Amino acid sequence: MPLRKLLEHAMFECISFFERIEDLHVKLKKGTYVLLIAEETPFLEILQKEGVTLCGAIFPRVIFKGKTYTQGIIAAKLSATSSMQIIDMDEPQQLRTDPNTSAIFAIVDGFSTQIDDFLEEFYSLLPEKTKLIGGGAGKTNLIQEPVIFDTYRFYMNAAIIITSPHTIGVGVKHGWKPLLGPFIATSCKGNVLEKMNYQDAFTIYKEAVENESGFCFDTTPFFQFSQRYPLGIVRYNKDFIVREPASTDGNAIVLVGDLDENSVLLILKGEKEDLLEAAKEAAQISRFNKEEDTVQSILLIDCIARYLFLEELFPKELEAISSVYPSKSLLWGALSLGEIANANQEGIEFYNKTCVVGTL
Repeated sequence: MPLRKLLEHAMFECISFFERIEDLHVKLKKGTYVLLIAEETPFLEILQKEGVTLCGAIFPRVIFKGKTYTQGIIAAKLSATSSMQIIDMDEPQQLRTDPNTSAIFAIVDGFSTQIDDFLEEFYSLLPEKTKLIGGGAGKTNLIQEPVIFDTYRFYMNAAIIITSPHTIGVGVKHGWKPLLGPFIATSCKGNVLEKMNYQDAFTIYKEAVENESGFCFDTTPFFQFSQRYPLGIVRYNKDFIVREPASTDGNAIVLVGDLDENSVLLILKGEKEDLLEAAKEAAQISRFNKEEDTVQSILLIDCIARYLFLEELFPKELEAISSVYPSKSLLWGALSLGEIANANQEGIEFYNKTCVVGTL
């Protein structure tokens, strides 16, 4: 039997968890659903059932009732006032919005090269004061695959957009602290950082991290360093945006997410207790920013890199978030490849290694 919590007067009517795709054929009632599917779930065909409209995406893990799963499906049934569409990320003007839209849940192809351009144009199409939460779909093999789907087919370079007239709260925090910098990104192309301060980016990064950690890049896998030492984009009067180093050719550094030339950068360091405290702060901000006192559920988009970094402490992050809410509040969502929010109302940001909490 699926675990279910009925929600009224919100973006979603109910949220259910299923262990197998086959269970959907039996359990789903008539309505419109978004499916969040953990990447190790056997998934051979898309559900087709009379009276059921759906779309969905594959993530590294899903979150339900404060636990994470590598296999399983979350089915979130849209309320009668919410709507759902899939749009091509090359053509964000396809978006259909109602002037009464107050909240959006967005899922994008986490490996699309169009994310930043898409989010910039997408933001210009939103009604004023609309709050947005979302994340990047994809698999931990770091290969772009068709991971977004509807009843008819799978898509690449696409986004799922769910709109609602009901207000939500959004909180964003990461917990990473400056280690060294600032540096200027003197040469970069898209998500490839070539030079910092006119030197090879990896040379500067390698020296700083080896001096701090005592480890050697020649004998330690790159991802073990990048998990603990990401980069930060400095913003005036606001928290910096974290960018995760994904790989290097020994000179340049490939990042998860684009970077503008002449950006001011910091090399960051992570301590587990700081990340746990930041997650709680994100929840507190989210709950405070919801216009109504009622809490139907907590939608968490949390980076898979935080899960890998925190390891056995990751359940503490979920507990820290839940502690801000009434004890029976449903915590659900996904571990993502990039997180999305417009917490500052000045634009939509694409984050890495960040915790984004939505109070629905």
